[in-house]
Parts: sequence; structure tokens; C-alpha cells
Amino acid sequence: MFIYNNQLNQEQLHAVNQLASLCREVDRSIPPLYPHILEQKRLNDSNVLYFQDGTLLGFLSVYFFYADACEVSVLVEPSHRRQGIAKQLLQTVMPLLIAKQMNTLIFSTPEAVNDGWLSELGFKYHHSEYQMQRQSYEPILITKQTLIVRKATEKDIPALCHIDEHCFPEEDEDMPARFNILLNENNYTILLASHQGKGVAKAHIRWQADGSAILSDIAVLPNHQRQGLGSELLSYCINHALSLGTTKLILDVETTNENALNLYTRHGFKTINATDFWSIPTENMRTFLGVSKRINK
Repeated sequence: MFIYNNQLNQEQLHAVNQLASLCREVDRSIPPLYPHILEQKRLNDSNVLYFQDGTLLGFLSVYFFYADACEVSVLVEPSHRRQGIAKQLLQTVMPLLIAKQMNTLIFSTPEAVNDGWLSELGFKYHHSEYQMQRQSYEPILITKQTLIVRKATEKDIPALCHIDEHCFPEEDEDMPARFNILLNENNYTILLASHQGKGVAKAHIRWQADGSAILSDIAVLPNHQRQGLGSELLSYCINHALSLGTTKLILDVETTNENALNLYTRHGFKTINATDFWSIPTENMRTFLGVSKRINK
């Protein structure tokens, strides 16, 4: 039985977590699932679940992080692989990807697990990421305080956009609208760091229902980098979370970003998951799946 929806209920989320655990035992890591997104009601039916006799054997979700590309995460129960389940999941969601004019699909996969057949199918390697975690009651001592860090408000949106424009130039989404949404989420905090009265750095914290927190979008303006400000801001984030009783912090970092890896390691983060990302044109995937409807240009 296939279920196609825009939001997972708690029973479905529990089933996905169980499936992910089974996959991790075999593959040593799993694709990122972004549970905070799965719990939200999304605009489109972006989740596909395949149950057999009440057991979840396959799961797929698509994440529209980019203007003309989307990220795809797929899980198939290890003992039921090579039975066409993943193909059926993709066939189910393909009409949505065509309708939204997604030109590129970016698949996340456990590190080095699927490299061979992905290359054979025409996928191109995109990049790799580590998921890192810090779980400790120990705060970080800030010996020299250079930054003034505070919770951002809607008045800070121009400063936040300025930082993102310089640190994440590949992002082409509507930044003001995005920040306006995030600043109004109850479980989300954006910290803005100022130096000499100017916003020079920021960090995002998403507070999870399980008591953990996800750090993301940590950025320092290029002309203020290599001055220890990133370390100070990260230390502030850790201490701020600890002050609220949150001891488990999670973040993602590209495996080639040695400066960030060293920074996070120095602050007590350890790698808990490794993911490779592979891309393929949506039209190529449509042809492979045998979906007849063409992408609207």
C-alpha cells in the first residue's frame, strides 16, 4: 500500500525512524531525513510511504531547497531491496517534480554505498557531508569577547540578507521572505552577531521536539573571517543552548570544508553520519522511470 502525503503523523514518523535504524545497521549511515520538515504540513504531497502487511518497507521524501532543483531521500528496507520499491516511489512523486519544473534531482545516499550503480545510471557526484554532534554539559569558555550576540528580529532582515548574499551567493531564493518565516517560527532562533555596531555574522538554531537542537547557516562576512569570530559565535551558540537545558547539538558540514571541520572538532563535535550527494537531470530520471509526461519548459 502506497501513501502519498504532505505531512507525516507520529505513527508514520515512528515507522520511518525504525526503517532508518534498519538501514543504518547495514549501510552505516543514512540519507538526511530532516524530521522537522517531515512533521510540518507542506504545500505539496512530498512524502511517499510503502507499507506491506503493516510494515514500512520504503520511504521517499523530496525537499525543495532550491529554485530549480530538489533533494531526494530514499530508504528501502535492506531485505527488500532490488525489488523495484525505490523505482515505484520515484514514479509516484515524479509528476510533482515535473509540475514544479525541477530541472535537477539531488539524491542523498550513505557514503560510498551506491557509487557504482549511480555512475552507471548517469548520476554525477555532487558533494559529501558529515553530520556532527556535540553532547556535553560542558560550556565553552570565551576568553576574549569581540562580538555582541543577540536574537534577531524582523528589523534585522536586511542585515541577515546581506550576510547570506556574501556567504551563500549560490542561494537564489527570496531571502527576505525566508527570514520572515523563520523569525516567526516558535521553535527557531536566529542569532545575529555584531562587531562595532555592524552585523557581521549569524547562526540558526532549530529546537527539536526530542530536546536536541540543530545548528545551521553559520556564517561570517568574508572580510571578518580568520579573526576568531566564527569560533566565538559557535561558542555562544553552545553556551546559549546549554543555558536552556539543551546538551545535544547537531550540524552538517561539507567534507571538503577543512576549516569548518577543524572548528567544530575543537568545540567537541564528532562525526555521526556521512552522506554523498549525487545529481541527475530530471528529464533523464523521467526517461529511466518510463514516466510519459514531459517537463514543462
